[in-house]
Amino acid sequence: MEISLPFALLIVLLFLVIGIGLGYVVGVSRTQSRSSEIRLELARQQARTDRLEEENNGLIERASRDQNLLQALSPITANLTAMTSKVSQLEKSQAAASAQLAQQLTVSHEASRDLFEVTNSLRSALTSTSARGSWGEAELERLVTAAGMLPHVHFDTQATVRSADGGHQRPDMLVYLPGDGTIAVDSKVPLSAYMAAVEISPDDPSLRARRDQLLNEHAKAVRSHVLALAKRNYPAQFAHSPNLTIMFMPTESLLSEAVRSNPGLLDEAARLGIAITSPSSLLALLRAVSATWSSSRVTEEASEVLALGKDLVQRLGDLSKHLATLGSRLSGSVTAYNKAIGTLENRLLVTARGFESLSGDNLEVAELPSESTQVRVISRSELTD
Repeated sequence: MEISLPFALLIVLLFLVIGIGLGYVVGVSRTQSRSSEIRLELARQQARTDRLEEENNGLIERASRDQNLLQALSPITANLTAMTSKVSQLEKSQAAASAQLAQQLTVSHEASRDLFEVTNSLRSALTSTSARGSWGEAELERLVTAAGMLPHVHFDTQATVRSADGGHQRPDMLVYLPGDGTIAVDSKVPLSAYMAAVEISPDDPSLRARRDQLLNEHAKAVRSHVLALAKRNYPAQFAHSPNLTIMFMPTESLLSEAVRSNPGLLDEAARLGIAITSPSSLLALLRAVSATWSSSRVTEEASEVLALGKDLVQRLGDLSKHLATLGSRLSGSVTAYNKAIGTLENRLLVTARGFESLSGDNLEVAELPSESTQVRVISRSELTD
């Protein structure tokens, strides 16, 4: 069956219209869908813009508040900066102080170690009797030097003294007094019981009784030494000397502990002519002796000056007498000279001038002034009487 051309064109035109309609419908549909999406996107962008604007406004307000806060906090910031600087300086100072403290602790540790070694050496030395005696003698010489006394003038060490039974004794020191007086000094003191007591802590109740027992033994040993010194009777060997012997104890604690255990020790020793002295009391005694020497020297010098003054006055008196004798003789010589001049002028020159042919120019004799012919006499009778 054949289709005519106009009908075919009509069909094609119809399909074309239908296609255009469908395309338009589809385009409109797509355009509406796209518009919805665009509107939705615009709504979302608007919401985002509003939100960003709110956030921006909030940030601006917050920045303003932060700026105000920073301005308010600027003094605090400056103070914090200054405090930070000071803290840094303090840290540096603390570091330096810590280093210095560590160095001082090191030095203190070394000093403590050295002191410990010296203390052990001293403790070992004090257990020896000879070392104890040397220690006491050295302390004794230090005290007499501090008192201003001179060796072999005001004191002698290890001088030999003849005892009453014909033997020889050797006190540790002889102290000389003005007026040929002498005082013997002994520095040998028992230390065994005292050293043992010192090693015991007084805070330990279990050992307190043992410590008290050792201190009592120390007091008894000191009393025994006092009795031994009294038997030696050093004052009897020196004329013009006081009845006194000095018992020197090198430390204050030696004497104080002995007196604490035996309160009557000092009185008993004084009755026996023994003066128990510590470094402080012996130094005071030696300074008193040195002052006595000084006053004695002043007295001797005053006596010498007085003797020289008497001798000077005596010699001035003798010179005055000789001058008075010389003056009287000079006065007689002037009188004789004046008489000779009178005889020359009144007798000889008168006759010589009678020779007119001779020149008489050299025959004039000048007279002495009246004040030069007077001999001055000493008027102070205390020199001529």
